[in-house]
Amino acid sequence: PARSPSWWMGGSFNTVVMRGSARSMQLPVQAAIYTLAVAGVLFVLISAATGLGAAEGGVVDHSAAHGAPAPPPLHGVPTPSPHGALSPPHVGPAHAGPTPAPLGWADVPDEHASPDTHHGGHGRRLFGAVPKLLYNIAFTLTGVGFMTLLMNVLKQPLILGYLLGGVLVGPQVLGIVDSHHDIAELSELGLIFLLFMIGMELDIKELLKMGKVVLLTGFLQYPICAGIMIALFMGLEAAGLSFGAGPFSAMYVGMTTGISSTMIVAKVLGEKGEMGTPAGRLTIGILIFQDIWAIVVLAIQPNLDSPKILGILQTFVMIGVLISIALAYAKFVMPAVLFYASRSVELMLVLSLAWCFFICCTAILPFINLSMELAALIAGVALATFPYSAEFNGKIKFIRDFFITLFFAGLGMQIPVPTVPVIAKAVLVAMVVLMFRWLGIFAVVMGLGGGGRLASLSTINLSQVSEFALVICNMGIPFKHVEGDTMTIIIWAFTFLAISASYLIGYNSQLYILLVRLWNRIRCKKETEGAGGGDGHGHDHEERDILLLGFHRIAAMLVAEFQARNPEILKRVHIIDVNQSIMPQLRDKGIKCTYGDYKEPDVLEHCHHGEARIVICTIPDSLLQGTTNAQLLKVTHEVWPQAHCIVTADNPYQAQQLYQDGADYVLRMAKLCSERLQKMLSEHFGEASSYCSLTEIFEQYKKRDRDFKKGSQF
Repeated sequence: PARSPSWWMGGSFNTVVMRGSARSMQLPVQAAIYTLAVAGVLFVLISAATGLGAAEGGVVDHSAAHGAPAPPPLHGVPTPSPHGALSPPHVGPAHAGPTPAPLGWADVPDEHASPDTHHGGHGRRLFGAVPKLLYNIAFTLTGVGFMTLLMNVLKQPLILGYLLGGVLVGPQVLGIVDSHHDIAELSELGLIFLLFMIGMELDIKELLKMGKVVLLTGFLQYPICAGIMIALFMGLEAAGLSFGAGPFSAMYVGMTTGISSTMIVAKVLGEKGEMGTPAGRLTIGILIFQDIWAIVVLAIQPNLDSPKILGILQTFVMIGVLISIALAYAKFVMPAVLFYASRSVELMLVLSLAWCFFICCTAILPFINLSMELAALIAGVALATFPYSAEFNGKIKFIRDFFITLFFAGLGMQIPVPTVPVIAKAVLVAMVVLMFRWLGIFAVVMGLGGGGRLASLSTINLSQVSEFALVICNMGIPFKHVEGDTMTIIIWAFTFLAISASYLIGYNSQLYILLVRLWNRIRCKKETEGAGGGDGHGHDHEERDILLLGFHRIAAMLVAEFQARNPEILKRVHIIDVNQSIMPQLRDKGIKCTYGDYKEPDVLEHCHHGEARIVICTIPDSLLQGTTNAQLLKVTHEVWPQAHCIVTADNPYQAQQLYQDGADYVLRMAKLCSERLQKMLSEHFGEASSYCSLTEIFEQYKKRDRDFKKGSQF
């Protein structure tokens, strides 16, 4: 029998909605339904590409766009105009009076409209007679949706679905959309929204608090990576390996590939719950600096073909003027305006968009003459310190996603049929990016004392090319700096690295362990050296038979409870974690802690000598890095078969699976909270003799929490 439709959501999904869907049916029936659904989508796309049924009236004619002569207009049948919209039905000279519209063509009645207006391209039509822009957007989003779903099933970045969707409906495959220029104007809005939202995440005050390693690495990474790669690619071009027909093709390849993808990295790290880890914070900090460097690139890009110092200085002066205007409004005007507007969600959305485009309009004034893309970034930075920035991001992101989908689909339409030389050059560029990320990030972090694990994970996380590379290269084409063949190489390099990034970031911890083993094997040292280690205080001869794998929220609360109520138990606790920042504080409390990656059996054996009686992991899978509670349970049983294992589950279904795998007890946050509430309310609704008011109960528990917090520093 088919599984219950709620099993895969841990029982929290609305089973009423799913009960009648294919998900609740037998697998063969599901396969048949999904196959028919896919066939239906493909039928629509192929029908549009082949002109199936084009002889019918009211269907858009794309023959002229493909170079074929357009057929003569038929009597009463709409034909496409040169501007993309359909022209009114052709009426012969014999008809002096108004002619009834044929079946499939109906204008909205308007008694006051002139004949031209009444029959123009703006009336509501039936049966497929649509303006060309709407036609192109509809089929573009259909193709993008199909390819994006496929990429999601294959665990690939969604941005690849956007690009491949553009390839599918573009001139190279189905030819439904004749050219990316047909949606270019709308897609540029997506780029403006994207840069505006990136700007709202660039809180300069928070950036300055990130510490020496983040600040210096972020400041040095792009100049090192971009400078070396520009020199390398220009050298290869001088040796005869061309990266495009434009005069600055090699420079653009090196300049654009020095930036990593904020979209891909933030998405994958967020899904893994690693944004708050030391490596995650360093990664995000470097990305923020890369965005700042991108502002510099956008500023000097218009003058790249004639790099006059005076012109570049004038550009930076105008940027300073625009920043001053934005900050002046943000300091003196916007706080009051946004405070007033915060009462209405709709007004907040409208004002945030108005603010973005006000700065953009200011930037394109003739005496300032800056790009709207750069202005959108500045507008976002000006609002980054406001408490409403998260609200703005939440509201605008849906509009942004629509337009940014069209933007990347338009880029996909520009990808020509790949040739062996193009693919070979893209692979070369991708390999160079992977190689020199280690020089620009790993070497700098190690030189600043960041540690091997921190340096390795941040380097692995940033081993891809940013969507900014596509943006900068796309903007270089109208400046005549590069040609489309350079864009093709960068798009393919971006694609290869985006595919690899989902795996590199997804398995960054495992990859780090493999690299440590390889490095230690080369140096003829023990494999576990570097992946795990002692605490620097020699061997602890006390019996430490309670092992905590990871020191997160619940583990910290547990240690604090022991400290307040059972301090003698702390003498039996041994904590293994990869976060070195918490270890001095733990050691000051007399708690043994060891730095080590507890995912591997040999690392655990090296970190903890002797038997373990109880092994506890209090971190749910949603926050674990590169492993799961089920895997930790298996590793624990391999190392200490007699130990009692306590692990953590996110939902009841997962808890049941962990019990089946041999867990002695499974923690669930929802269950722990409900037990605490049950105990609290039971004291109120208990027997009459022990009846207490709710206020008294709450005060007792709050006093316990205050005493607990006072006695603990965790």
